Amino acid sequence: MSVSPGKSRETSFWDWFQRNEAELFRIDSNQESLIRLVVRELHRIHPSLTCEISSVHEGKRQFIISADGKRDAFPAVVQLADAAPSLNRWEVIKFRPRRSEPCLIGIGNAQFSSSEVQFTLEPEEGKVGVTLYFGDGKSLDEQAIGHIGFLLLDYTLGEYDVETFVGSVQFKPLDAAGKKDKHFLPELPRRFDALVKSLAN
Repeated sequence: MSVSPGKSRETSFWDWFQRNEAELFRIDSNQESLIRLVVRELHRIHPSLTCEISSVHEGKRQFIISADGKRDAFPAVVQLADAAPSLNRWEVIKFRPRRSEPCLIGIGNAQFSSSEVQFTLEPEEGKVGVTLYFGDGKSLDEQAIGHIGFLLLDYTLGEYDVETFVGSVQFKPLDAAGKKDKHFLPELPRRFDALVKSLAN
C-alpha cells in the first residue's frame, strides 16, 4: 500500500482493503498468510495495530481492529475504524469486543476453560484491581500465566475496558485463598461494570 497524494493513510488502507476484499472474505483457505498481509498494511498506520477476522455469520464477517493492548495506539484504532467505507460483507469493530461464550485458552498442552476461572475485584484509585484464579501455580511459568490471564481478561471484558478501567492485575492458583469472595469468570462483566459505575459517582 502506498499513500496517494491528498489521501490519508486511513483512506489508503481502506482502498487497499476494498481491492483485496474478495480474497480476504475467503480467508479460511489461507488464514495465516492473509492476516500477516493485513497486519503489514495496518503497521503502516501504527506499529501496534493488529486485527481479527471473524467467521461468516449471516453472510458477513467482522473486521476487528485492535491496538494489541497498547494504549498509545487507541486513537489510531478509532481513526481507522471511523474512516471505513460502507462494506456490504463486513462489519468494522473498534477494539476486541467482549465475548460471553465459554472458551479454552492455553499454551501448549496447558489449557484453561473460561468457565472454570474465578476472580475477585478491588476498588483501586478510580480503577478496578482484578485477581484471576486459575491453574495450580506449578505447570506454567509467570510469563505464560500472565499471557493467558490477559487473554482471558480481554476476552471477557473487551480490550477497551481492560486498558481504560482495569488497574493492577494479579494471577493466582485456583486454590489460593482470597480476602474477598471469589466468583466465576462469566460473572465478571456484570460485577466489573457495577464497580466502575460506583467509582464514577
